[in-house]
Amino acid sequence: SIEAGIVYVPEERGKQGVVIGMPIFQNVSLPSLMRTSKSGVLRLAEEFALARSYTERLDLRASSLSQDVGTLSGGNQQKVVIAKWLATTPKVIILDEPTKGIDIGSKAAVHGFMAELVAQGLSVIMVSSELPEILGMSDRVVVMREGRIAAVHDNKGLDAETLVRTAAGIAA
Repeated sequence: SIEAGIVYVPEERGKQGVVIGMPIFQNVSLPSLMRTSKSGVLRLAEEFALARSYTERLDLRASSLSQDVGTLSGGNQQKVVIAKWLATTPKVIILDEPTKGIDIGSKAAVHGFMAELVAQGLSVIMVSSELPEILGMSDRVVVMREGRIAAVHDNKGLDAETLVRTAAGIAA
C-alpha cells in the first residue's frame, strides 16, 4: 500500500502505530528506510533529518528525537505515527480515530494539520465516532451500519441528529 501511496494511521497507536522501546527518530523513519539508507547502510543523519522535518511540522513535544516513543503522551505518540506515514509522501492517508485519547491542544494540532494536508491535495479519510469532529472536519460523510454503507452525505447543513438517525436505521 505504501508504494500505491496509501497509508493507515491506526486507532491503537501504542499497540499498532509505534514501536515502544525505539526512539522517536527510528519510529518515524521506519517505513522510509529506502530513503534514509545507501547500499543497505542506514544513515543516521538522514534518519534524524527526516524525523525532524515531519515532527516539527506536527509540533511534537519531546526532549529529543532520541527519546523512547513510549515515554511520550498519547497526543505526541499520535503525532509520531502521523509523521511516520507522512514521511512516505502518500496520496491517501486513512486516520482511524485520529484524536482518540489526546488532549485538546493536540486535537487542535491534528485537526489543523489534517486541513493543511487537504489544502496540499492529499486525500484524507477520517474514521471517527466523535460527531463534532465528523461535522467539523469532513467534506463528505459516509455513515456505516452493520458493516455496510447506510448513507453518503455532503456536509452542507448536515447535523448530528441526521447522522445518528442514519446510523441507527431510523427513517428521517
